[in-house]
Amino acid sequence: MIFETFHDMLKNDERIQFTITRKGDQLTVLVQPMLQGAADEKVSEAIQSLRAALAMPLYVVTHPQSLDADFPRSLADFADVREGGHNDLKDAMSRIKEAGKQAKAEATKSKQTDKPTEKSRFEEASHKDEASEKLSEIAVTDKSLF
Repeated sequence: MIFETFHDMLKNDERIQFTITRKGDQLTVLVQPMLQGAADEKVSEAIQSLRAALAMPLYVVTHPQSLDADFPRSLADFADVREGGHNDLKDAMSRIKEAGKQAKAEATKSKQTDKPTEKSRFEEASHKDEASEKLSEIAVTDKSLF
């Protein structure tokens, strides 16, 4: 049952350190999750808090008889807490990715609306014709500089 709990608790390629140390008539048990990748300072405080929660160990110091009786339940509770943390982290990461997609779409949309519209050759030619017609309407007199 303990190893089934370890299996369910770990995600693919995750690992834990499981250490048992004897101190007198007691045993110290440490279950330390080893997170993949370094923490990124650029991520939000909420993501950093979730990663910190996922890295929290299970640490028990007690007599062997108590461990036999209670450790499987403690490990299962620990696994449940980690599963909740994994789900929260997954949800937060998907919201961040979705926000990134929306921002990228908005930036692309903004670039398209900011571009000046291109005029066709025919529009430019008709504009030039109108300008030359206006110039020809201006009468040249002997008082004109031209």
